Amino acid sequence: MNDLPSGPSGDTCYACDQPATTKEHAPPKSFFPHGGSGLNLITVPSCSVHNCDNSLDVEYVRNAIASSAGLNETGELLSDKTKRSFDRSPALFARTFQSFAVHSHEQQVFTYKFDLKRVHKVMGAVVQALHYRDQGRKWGRWLVFVASLGSVSSLIHNIPDGADNLRALLGRIPYVDRSTADAEVFTYGSHALDWGWVYRLTFYGGFVVNALTAPFNTEIDSGQIEHRPSP
Repeated sequence: MNDLPSGPSGDTCYACDQPATTKEHAPPKSFFPHGGSGLNLITVPSCSVHNCDNSLDVEYVRNAIASSAGLNETGELLSDKTKRSFDRSPALFARTFQSFAVHSHEQQVFTYKFDLKRVHKVMGAVVQALHYRDQGRKWGRWLVFVASLGSVSSLIHNIPDGADNLRALLGRIPYVDRSTADAEVFTYGSHALDWGWVYRLTFYGGFVVNALTAPFNTEIDSGQIEHRPSP
């Protein structure tokens, strides 16, 4: 088992055994077009480190998701927030789209790579917070798989990327849907397995992330990228 001691509810951080001094939002407030104002957002007790140490990663991941295809109207509302973020930090814009490429194959498509380490860090924290909120347990490690991303070969040349079977398997799981503050921004469900848990997180109606409880020495890295047809 990779459970960490849960401790008394609300007394310790959702991610460690340090005293809780603040609250962490799951997902982060910046994922909401207006910062979640007026909404009953999901929060968990947190220490200052686990509340603040991934703020730059959160901004990167939010911007990368908001720039992808297949989002609902709420996701598209993030464009102004994303633009302001890039205006403040041209270096962030350059890092986000440093692999930008245009492909002409039946239709013009552009691609850019996601920094999976940053995605895994942010999404791992989100699912850890949700699991603590729902189950009252602190699981030490999560495997993150972004079902909405694919490889260049699969997106441009229709060559299987090796993850299709995993996507299909994760898609057939009977998740139990949980309540969220705004389903247009975020929905999620979970399912108990014999050996742990699996979660499905959906952002803006189209960006899907799965997370599974995992051993400490396991990684998922499928070289995923995102694509978007040009207008």
